[in-house]
Amino acid sequence: MQTKRYFASRRDFLAAGGLLAMGAALAPRSALARSPLHAPNPTPPAGPAEGEWDRLARNLSGGVLRAWDADYQAIALPNNLEFAGNLPQGVARCGSAADVAFAIGWARQNDVPLIVRGGGHSYAGYSTTTGLMLDTGGLSQASYDAATGVARAGAGARNRDLYRLLRSQDRAVTHGRCPSVGAAGFLLGGGIGFNMRAHGLGCDQLVESEIVLADGSLRRLSPKAADPKDRDLFWASQGGGGGNFGVSTSFSLQTFDVKGKVVTVFDLSWSRTPDAPHPKVSVAELGAKLMAVLDDAPNALGSRVSFGAVTPVQVKAGYDVPISLLGQFVGPRDALMKLLQPVFDLAKPTGGAGVEELLYWPAQDFLHEDGFATFYQERSAFVTNRRFGADDLAAGLEHLRKWPGTYGYCDLRFFQTGGQINVVGKADTAFVHRDSRWLMVNGLYWGEADSHNEARMKANHDWLDAFYKTMRPRAGGGAYQNFADPGLSRDPSKPDYFATSYYGDNLPRLKAIKAAVDPDRVFKFAQAIPGA
Repeated sequence: MQTKRYFASRRDFLAAGGLLAMGAALAPRSALARSPLHAPNPTPPAGPAEGEWDRLARNLSGGVLRAWDADYQAIALPNNLEFAGNLPQGVARCGSAADVAFAIGWARQNDVPLIVRGGGHSYAGYSTTTGLMLDTGGLSQASYDAATGVARAGAGARNRDLYRLLRSQDRAVTHGRCPSVGAAGFLLGGGIGFNMRAHGLGCDQLVESEIVLADGSLRRLSPKAADPKDRDLFWASQGGGGGNFGVSTSFSLQTFDVKGKVVTVFDLSWSRTPDAPHPKVSVAELGAKLMAVLDDAPNALGSRVSFGAVTPVQVKAGYDVPISLLGQFVGPRDALMKLLQPVFDLAKPTGGAGVEELLYWPAQDFLHEDGFATFYQERSAFVTNRRFGADDLAAGLEHLRKWPGTYGYCDLRFFQTGGQINVVGKADTAFVHRDSRWLMVNGLYWGEADSHNEARMKANHDWLDAFYKTMRPRAGGGAYQNFADPGLSRDPSKPDYFATSYYGDNLPRLKAIKAAVDPDRVFKFAQAIPGA
């Protein structure tokens, strides 16, 4: 199936603004440029002697990759190319918990900074380092126990590995759309997907996990573990974020049955261009009606709504903010169409792949999205238990029409939350955001050419920050820990602002667990759990 973009008419929008077609935004994976707005790439520390690297390689089942090795760049480059210049001295290819323990001990003995890499999709580049990258890709085995309905996946499994297993068994969990995302990062930060309103977050389906701590010990975590430390670590694994407490090596998830399940999937868009007749209803009215209808929908519906940015030049040329709706409804097509009819009465969709009634896993093929490496920043907030009203949306549209423009795209995006997510208490797991209706995202994407244009990038980052400053209070607050945002760390007067945004009232307990299991802060990065 052809990969879908956020906006069906995006090429027209870019052309109207004098920018290149959408393909220019897809920077080659070999690009090493970074935005000049950010600090220069850190100077790599003096590394261990080559004999030490040889010793590490001899003791790992997958060996060690160095900069001159053939697969080095493919493994070491992150999904967010803004951080592609921050490359490791070596990549430890771990295929077992014993490998992980040895690599941790080696890094400590040689005083080499250590970062864990699963899928490499950290939005803020926190799975990059100039020291040792511990790659868990070899821990990708997945299995299923038919007696319990529990699926077990190694921490290096990607979504595609888990999907392949679950599809063969007609089972599912809450999952995302991108097959290359790492299961560990997805689960440790919460795990959102179109199943979450009906079945909870991915981390809510976790029943057991294993982790290697800074001292090299392997711990088996569960809510009923004999050791209180293991119970605490299990709690922290449900939303405490990746890379904070140790190196996770496996996850066991309670699946649910999807055999014979009818799912209606949809990809619809409403675009306004100079050569298309405009409906009488405004974008603001249409968007407000769409969100209100979705807000009142049953938990069987999972959706994502995007409002695309347009430049002032595009607006003057007759374009306006496009709207995109994507998601799934567990039920027949007719029921979904009846639910959306009040929106269709205002304006018929102008694009998108349409609406299909399918069995569960073929439906996921429709929703599938291949991830690609590019440059981006996303800033998030949760819309807490109130409606996101017409006035709130109007404020967002005002900013979207002032986009400075890049060789990428930008949007105001809403992932529908609520439902079973909010049944769980705030303190029951480390994931504290249990009172929301939507997860709001202000997204900025750009291309390699933009990253060399300091004035353009400054204008776009200033625009994004002003946009977020306007929209965050209207949402309610908080931020999604899996959408790590360096902007939350910019204010030196609020050193823990990122942590309180991600973890709220659960932060003190997370700090205490961090202090107990990693007192020397072996696992650290710019937005790691702060000290107690």
